[in-house]
Amino acid sequence: MQLDAERSNYLCRVLRLRDADPVDIFDGEGGLYRCQISKAHQRRAEIQVVEQIAAFDKPEQAPSLGMALLKGQAMDRAIAQATELGAQHIWLLQADRSNLPIRTERLEQKLSHWRRIIASACEQCGQPWLPMLHPPMSVQACLAEQTRAMTVVFDPDGDPLPSRAEMTQPLVLIGPEGGWSDEEVALFAEQGTARYRLGSTILRAETMPAVALALIQQMRGWPG
Repeated sequence: MQLDAERSNYLCRVLRLRDADPVDIFDGEGGLYRCQISKAHQRRAEIQVVEQIAAFDKPEQAPSLGMALLKGQAMDRAIAQATELGAQHIWLLQADRSNLPIRTERLEQKLSHWRRIIASACEQCGQPWLPMLHPPMSVQACLAEQTRAMTVVFDPDGDPLPSRAEMTQPLVLIGPEGGWSDEEVALFAEQGTARYRLGSTILRAETMPAVALALIQQMRGWPG
C-alpha cells in the first residue's frame, strides 16, 4: 500500500521511520491494524498490513454538531476540536444570518480540505471512526435529517445549563456570529428544542463548538 506525499513525509521525515519499522493505522470504520514499512520514502512510502489488532464498535449514541460556517482557519480549528470531542456527524449550517456563502464550484474543494482536517484530528486523538461531514444546508433541513436526535441549542436567552442530563444522540447546534434569526428561534420552539446559556458569557463562534460539545459530554458522564 503506497501512502500519499503528506503521510509519507510525516512517517519518514518527521518521525524518521525506516524500512521494517512498525506503524499502526486505522481504516476510519473502527478497524485498527499493525503494519510494517516496506519502503521508507519521504514522498512515496509503502506499508504492508501485518494483522488487525482491534475492531471498535461504532459509537451510535455519540453527539453530532451542527455549526454555521466560519472563515479560514477558524473553521479548521472548530472541525478538528469537534472531532477530538467525539462528534460523529458534523453538519455545516447555512443559517439565516450566516455571511459566508460558499460558491458551488469551490464546495467540493472545501469539503475535501475539511475531511483531511477530520482525518488528521482522528489520528491525533485516537478516534477510530471518521465523523461524517455533511454539506452546507439550512437549519430546517438539518433538523429534518436528524429526527431521532435530541436537539440542543446554545443561546444567550436559553435556560441555565444543568449539571447532569440523560441524552442519547444529542445534536448540538451552534449559530453564526449574528445569532439565530426569529424564524429559526420559532422553529426551535415549535420542535421543543432545549436551549441553554452559559451564564452571561458570550464566546466567539469558533470557540463555542468545542465548549458546547465538552459541556454536553460532561452532562452525559462522558460515555464511551
